[in-house]
Amino acid sequence: MTAVPEGSDPAGGRPKPGAPVDSRRRRWAGRAKALGEAARVRTRRFWDGAQPTLRQLWWSEEPATPVTTVDRRVPEPLAVPAQGQVYVFLVRATYTWSSDSARPELFGWYVDYFQQQAAQRLHRLAVRCAVEVPPHRPRDLHTALTAALADDDPAPWTYARGEVTFACEPDVTVHLDERVRKLLQPYWEQRIALECERDLARRRAEYAEERDRRDRREQPSATRAGTGNEPPAPSAGGRGTGRARHAG
Repeated sequence: MTAVPEGSDPAGGRPKPGAPVDSRRRRWAGRAKALGEAARVRTRRFWDGAQPTLRQLWWSEEPATPVTTVDRRVPEPLAVPAQGQVYVFLVRATYTWSSDSARPELFGWYVDYFQQQAAQRLHRLAVRCAVEVPPHRPRDLHTALTAALADDDPAPWTYARGEVTFACEPDVTVHLDERVRKLLQPYWEQRIALECERDLARRRAEYAEERDRRDRREQPSATRAGTGNEPPAPSAGGRGTGRARHAG
């Protein structure tokens, strides 16, 4: 059995629970508390001073600027029955699609989705305008269809799917049926030939008139020039004197 020296602490020098803390530990605890409080104050002052600079450096997501995507489609022409339902007109249209809400990678898909609807819409309008137009007058149908697009069903046409909206503006031209074109070809050949002959006759008349005016301008000048070059006629007295001198 080992004896414990007197005055030694069996707990390894640790104070017993409830024992008073010595003055050195109290000083350390007080100093640590003061240092912690000072550090908190300095940190708070530093943070308050850095707030304006940090606010300027903070990244904020600005609202995205809308970008309008535009595409043009020229599908196959629409066959529209003309007056009499025997021949047709060919209505060619250029569709201009635009959207500021569709994603660029999905823009073409949406255009393909709405294209058929726009073509059917234009076909119904063209059929209504062409019912009283003769098949050889495409200009009359073009005038009527342009007026209908401006008044009855004005562009742009709007299409939507969910939150995505599209605008469509059709630009149309009207062409003859190929069968009507062949029937009209002899008429236009004769008309063009007659117009060429008339134009040639007019040009010949203008050329002859211009030549006559030029001849009339040149004739008085030639007359005046010939009169000035003739030598003066000798007098009778002069001729007699010359003969007398020659005889002498």
